[in-house]
Amino acid sequence: MKTALCKVCQVTGVLCPSCERNLRSGVISQLDVEISIFLGKETRNKKEFENVQFKKALYIDNYLILIFKKGDLRIMLTHGRKIIRNLEKKFGKRVYLIEDHPNFREFVESLLYPAPVEAINIIWLPDGSKETRIVLSKRLSKEKEELVKKIIKELRGIDVKVGYIR
Repeated sequence: MKTALCKVCQVTGVLCPSCERNLRSGVISQLDVEISIFLGKETRNKKEFENVQFKKALYIDNYLILIFKKGDLRIMLTHGRKIIRNLEKKFGKRVYLIEDHPNFREFVESLLYPAPVEAINIIWLPDGSKETRIVLSKRLSKEKEELVKKIIKELRGIDVKVGYIR
């Protein structure tokens, strides 16, 4: 598995000067390092994870959010269930996997899957600010709605409101 750390650091758990520099400069976080080492050890010698790329990890509420390259989520969900369970045990948080999409709509759709996104509206307010509203046809639990709002705020810096078609 490809991570923010080099292969040697993933396997040994000891950071080389280059990876240490990335940690100190803030390119990667301590959580990224811990997850990278864990995933490196768990996926070593497993061919199906060879091209999977882990990008970033963060804590939001009681969740451990793991961000993977676009297209890699399917591999993690089909072959990595045991790895996800082990992550939950080790870190004591529920794991939520997402894909990194450059397109905002695709990013939101992947976060909310299987709930279909009907529309994403940007509303310009009289004071010059804007509001982003996501319209769904299927109601989400309050917990998931709040989690999605926080993930979007943390990763994209956009405050969103969720609305529903009646």
